Amino acid sequence: MTVFVSVASYRDSELVPTVLDCLAKAERPDEVHIVVCWQHLGDEDVSAIASDSRVELLDFDARESRGACWARAQVMRHFADEDWFLQVDSHTRFVDNWDTRLIATATSTGAAKPVVTCYPPTYDPAMEFTGEGVPSQTVVAEWTHDGLPVYSQRTIEDRSGRPVPAQFVAGGFLFAPGTFVREVPYDPNIYFHGEEITVALRAYTWGYDLFHPTEVLGWHYYIREEHPRHWTDHVGTNGGKSWTALDRASRRRVNNLLRNPSVGRYGIGPVRSLIDYEAYSGCDFRRRTWTNPV
Repeated sequence: MTVFVSVASYRDSELVPTVLDCLAKAERPDEVHIVVCWQHLGDEDVSAIASDSRVELLDFDARESRGACWARAQVMRHFADEDWFLQVDSHTRFVDNWDTRLIATATSTGAAKPVVTCYPPTYDPAMEFTGEGVPSQTVVAEWTHDGLPVYSQRTIEDRSGRPVPAQFVAGGFLFAPGTFVREVPYDPNIYFHGEEITVALRAYTWGYDLFHPTEVLGWHYYIREEHPRHWTDHVGTNGGKSWTALDRASRRRVNNLLRNPSVGRYGIGPVRSLIDYEAYSGCDFRRRTWTNPV
């Protein structure tokens, strides 16, 4: 069973450790194909992974980047019909045998098209890695001024190992059959806010069923206070397009999909409707309300 691993990396010193850990922790590393959207300014040493045949680096000047979804879309273009798809951020750590464990988790759902997704517990590269953490459920905490859900997490008490239904997806840890790449390709015109709710809606309407794992399968570095961010670099100087302009256009696009969706490459799928997803997720996008259906 082959696994296509998507990694979007923006000026991230954790990229190399993430890729090395991904390969080291896989039970079948030779069946893993890692593609990295490597956005940098020529100041990163990636020699430790550049010559590995299992790793494909897409070399981009960071000044040309148009955000996280744009980067993920570049990676998806290099999908080679692998059996499974895993999307992570470039600051991730993996559980031992993550590949076979994720496949087993997805298979155990009994769903024809399962998506296993979560916000993993945190790690800090400046501290000794302990492997601590608990699985969590994603819930809506509030809504932005323009009607996009803002998420938070609740601890999942069930530690049986059986995945539980999820209403939303996390862009930084998403595992699905390889068909996901063809059917739910990333929209490069979405900047940041709205990424996860649009992917959840589109996946669900394509017939994918969403699940949270009830065991920890990875870790994510969240704080990163002193690390470069796309929105701190792209402020509209030197003739470049500012992140605020990208974000404004993106939010309009997201709101249109959530309220007046059409079927198409970046629209919703043909299997279920927006109304079906609202009923399943508990979201009412017009009223900007959420009721936990669980």
